[in-house]
Amino acid sequence: MIDKELNTFLKPILRRIALIFIDYGFKSNQVTLFGLIIGLLSFIFLINKFFHLALIFFLFNRFLDGIDGAIARETKISDLGGFYDIVSDYIIYSIIPLGFILIYEQNSFYFAFLLSSFVASCSSFLASAWIIEKTKKIKISQKNKSFFYIGGITEGFETIIFFSSMIVFHEFAHLIALIFGILCWLTFVIRVIYIRNLYLKE
Repeated sequence: MIDKELNTFLKPILRRIALIFIDYGFKSNQVTLFGLIIGLLSFIFLINKFFHLALIFFLFNRFLDGIDGAIARETKISDLGGFYDIVSDYIIYSIIPLGFILIYEQNSFYFAFLLSSFVASCSSFLASAWIIEKTKKIKISQKNKSFFYIGGITEGFETIIFFSSMIVFHEFAHLIALIFGILCWLTFVIRVIYIRNLYLKE
């Protein structure tokens, strides 16, 4: 919901850090892969109930997710890099709820509900990006992104906040997951209405 404003604020900071990575020879896709490994380790810590380590590694994963894009902007933005980035994000977004299902089976419904909301939100995210690119109904500049996408109530920043809250307040993770899931479904509805109205303007 506030990703655009937050990115504007963080972009100069991420750029400075990205330049350090570039000086040491790191490429954006390498950082994406390393970030994915860090995210998988966060999952391992989570299912073993090392919540503090799970949080640290999850936040480190999200930090690297910002750095890989900054490196790409300073070097070369590619469709393949965008593909790797999205796939890595969705892997992490799916295994965190799975981790809670494994350690809190009695509340698995709530985490399964969150997973289903991710399917709706992510599919609307990708499908809307595809249809906008295909139909060219919106004039956009892709200078700083591999593709255009529609925002919503739950974007990157909100995901970080909710997942971090689930890990920190893990006794109440099922209630946080329920709220997060509802907001993801609302984001899905917003995107569907947006695309529908886009076509009705013809």
